[in-house]
Amino acid sequence: MTERNEVTKRSEIKAVFYGQVELIPGIVCDGYVLDDDTAVMGIIGTAELLSVHYKALQNIATKGIPKVLEPFIDKGLNNATKTVTVVAPNSHHKGREINVYDSLFIESLIRAYAFALASDKLRDTQKHIGKRCAMLSASLVRTALEVAIKQACGLSPNIQQTK
Repeated sequence: MTERNEVTKRSEIKAVFYGQVELIPGIVCDGYVLDDDTAVMGIIGTAELLSVHYKALQNIATKGIPKVLEPFIDKGLNNATKTVTVVAPNSHHKGREINVYDSLFIESLIRAYAFALASDKLRDTQKHIGKRCAMLSASLVRTALEVAIKQACGLSPNIQQTK
């Protein structure tokens, strides 16, 4: 397969819905839903969410999970980004290809950094990431609890409106 065909094949995946995600007040990131119903964030949005430089996330995609996180990350987790074409009409990236991480990978990174912080395994330069991930974990617990209660009561919860 030629390089051009690889790009064409990757770009067959479409980001069909777009919204701005605000899990922590003041931290707004681009979120997308793909045509296969996968929830994703762009690599830059993921970096902003986690308070990580985006090049560090690019390194994870190409070089693997940092050693300090390995004991806390799901074994066999796919750390590669997907390249998708944005077709969502309300996205400022419409018509462009972007690299994204799915929600499973993002959640695994959040959990790994929070556990590494709690285990005192992060370097001083990484502790701010662990703290951000601990805040995200607390925020997501509230959201999950809200959804679980509303679903148990037979309601379809409206978790977050897209802007």
